[in-house]
Amino acid sequence: MIRLRSFAPRVALAMAVVVLLTSLLGAGWGWLRAQAALRQQLDLVLAAEAEGLLRDYETFGLRGLSEVAEITSRRPGPLLVLLQAADGRPIAGRLPAAPTVLRGFATWRQGEGEVPLRALGAVLPGGANLIVAADLSSVDRAATALAWTPPVAGGVAALVALGLGFLLASRLERRLAGISGAARAVMAGDLARRLPESGRGDEFDRLAVTINAMLARIETLVAEVRQVTDDVAHDLRSPLSRLRQRLEAALARARDPAADEAALEGAIGELDGILATFAALLRIARAEAGAGREGFAPVDLSALVAAVAEAYAPVAEEAGRALEAEVAPGQVIEGSAPLLRQAVANLLDNSLAHGEGRIRVRLRPGAALEVEDEGPGIPAEERQRVVRRFYRLDRSRGTPGTGLGLSLVAAVAGLHGGALSLGEGPGGKGLRATLALTPGERPAILKPSS
Repeated sequence: MIRLRSFAPRVALAMAVVVLLTSLLGAGWGWLRAQAALRQQLDLVLAAEAEGLLRDYETFGLRGLSEVAEITSRRPGPLLVLLQAADGRPIAGRLPAAPTVLRGFATWRQGEGEVPLRALGAVLPGGANLIVAADLSSVDRAATALAWTPPVAGGVAALVALGLGFLLASRLERRLAGISGAARAVMAGDLARRLPESGRGDEFDRLAVTINAMLARIETLVAEVRQVTDDVAHDLRSPLSRLRQRLEAALARARDPAADEAALEGAIGELDGILATFAALLRIARAEAGAGREGFAPVDLSALVAAVAEAYAPVAEEAGRALEAEVAPGQVIEGSAPLLRQAVANLLDNSLAHGEGRIRVRLRPGAALEVEDEGPGIPAEERQRVVRRFYRLDRSRGTPGTGLGLSLVAAVAGLHGGALSLGEGPGGKGLRATLALTPGERPAILKPSS
């Protein structure tokens, strides 16, 4: 049901009123213009008739003019002729309520309520007065007929505008009802609901596409928040349980300064691990939200990667592994040096913790960083999942770590407009992690899946 409170019906009604009022104003203006034009034409007709009668007077004299005036007056038609003496006495013809002497044009009424007359008078030699007149009823009828054209056309246009307006309103009501229903469903918690599209590609469809993209992003973010909440609750349960058991065991036994100190140091270690987990989660969240872009500055990526590789070389050597670095010079990008340093370090930590054999670090021209190892790698079906917070492969659950390292690398890459990709190492062995930080062709972006 269309309500007049709705926007479209009110616009249609307003447009119809505007069209109707405009047509009425146009009718009034048209009537005045038409009447003026028709009266001007009538004046030309009267002048031509008077000129013809004057030629008859010059040819036949007053008597001949009298006969012509009498014949013209008796002839059916709008023209009236009167020939009167100098004292106003009629000589020939008829013209009710004629003035005694008339020179030039004049308009008068024959009587109360009668049709006005338009007349042209001329004084002849000897004092006689010739008057040619015509009633204005035909002029008024023609002007009125012309004046009625705009109101009739305006009325039809107003009705058409009103009908089209209500038709548009009904369609608009249906579109808005669908949008309103979808919005209520989303408010009720159905984040998978989307606004309907008509397929016509109009403004409403473009708006629906934009809002649907926003809803999809909101759904993804909410799902990620839920997943993070579940992961935090699941992955922090174990360290918190160990911490509680450690403290309960220390509380239950007899006081021993050395044992109590060891228990407290162990508890502090557990808490440090929990705090480190929360710090990593905070860094990931800030990076995914785009926080910190305002502090971007030129970063010498070549120097940064070389410094991190140099710092990790002794660690790799201590683990019985070799670390090779091949760094292209002069690679400078806009970014956050601490976050980029953390991302490079996380890639090296991942290779040290889960890979085997030689570690190769390459920074190629175009600011594309590759870290390769010769370990078991990551199965193709798991590569999208390993960048999810707290996700760990089954074989890695016994190794130290929180499952946040690659998540942070992916978040830092996204913050810098880059991408992280995971693939096979040389010869199909090991893992190759590629961090591309420049515009252009990049590997497919890995995002934490829900």
